[in-house]
Amino acid sequence: MRIKVITILLLAGISSMSIGCVATQGDVSSVYARQTRLEAKMERLSQQVQSQQSAGVGGSNNVQLQQQVTQLEEQVKELNRSYASLEAKVNQGNLGLPTTPEIGSEGGSQLPSLDVQTEDFIFNQGYTDLSEGNYKGSREQFKLFLSKYPDSSKASDATYWVAESYYRQGEFEEAILEYQKFIDTYPKDERVPLSYLKQGLSLIEIGREEEAKLFFQTLIDKYPQSEEASTAKEKIRELAVNG
Repeated sequence: MRIKVITILLLAGISSMSIGCVATQGDVSSVYARQTRLEAKMERLSQQVQSQQSAGVGGSNNVQLQQQVTQLEEQVKELNRSYASLEAKVNQGNLGLPTTPEIGSEGGSQLPSLDVQTEDFIFNQGYTDLSEGNYKGSREQFKLFLSKYPDSSKASDATYWVAESYYRQGEFEEAILEYQKFIDTYPKDERVPLSYLKQGLSLIEIGREEEAKLFFQTLIDKYPQSEEASTAKEKIRELAVNG
């Protein structure tokens, strides 16, 4: 219930920004930050569901967790649509473009073209592709973004999403390497524990369970109070039982 209330409040705030006359980069950053936190929460819940299923635990609690994950997935999709809409408005404003189509003398819409090489546009395209499951396209956009804007405030995000795109696509060896790049480059980022966790999960997927235990233990040692550490402990127990 608490998660549902939070997401309702988030969407209410987004709606108020979306209907305003002027969208600012601050609005976009706010929505993006909320979406990122929501995705992290969804990932932790998903791992909790999988752990319980692997341990043979069923019942109403597991069903409720799965329902929460489904609800969060829908909220993330809604946040992404709002993010894309706000980003487009900001890009148009920054380039001095009108936010509505101009109608030509023959009744056809004359949409001014955006500069597709702008920082925000490239990042937004990468994130939209990722959300829609176009992982290869997403990586291309984020890598282009990092090559053109390595000092951007969103560089850490782009680096993380490159790793995430490999993980979601099932390219686990590449995901492990890219998560490590993220950890080494941004060691103080709040997504570092999640990166360690996903490295361990990736290693399990490719049959390297002993190495996975090492990554899980590193996560537990470095971030003992994190939710990811709790999941890592569960995974170590599962591997011990299955081994």
